[in-house]
Amino acid sequence: MTVLMILIALGATAGVFLLTRAMHKLPLRAQFGVLLGLGVTIGFIFLMMVQMASFPMWLGISLVTVVFIASLFGTRIFLRSLMQEEREEEDRVRGESNSNLFDGGYSDLNPRARSGNPR
Repeated sequence: MTVLMILIALGATAGVFLLTRAMHKLPLRAQFGVLLGLGVTIGFIFLMMVQMASFPMWLGISLVTVVFIASLFGTRIFLRSLMQEEREEEDRVRGESNSNLFDGGYSDLNPRARSGNPR
């Protein structure tokens, strides 16, 4: 029974570690979902520790510690991704405004002015 509990702890640790490492490649909504899942996992482990008398305390404490530390790293990755996406959006808007600056700003007002047809 103890060997099974140790294998569960090691498997959960490896799974949480791999999930946190793979967060760089996920879109922002998926990253937020992972963080939400990690928070729910902590709550579920606490519930199991309180409700089940046979649940080993060392296993619960170790799992909560692993998930909590992974949540800190996951939050850091999520915030960096959010900041990077915000920078990309600002660069895109800045690029569009620079291209519109050289148009004279009249491209939306008179679409036939670019066609080369004199008035």
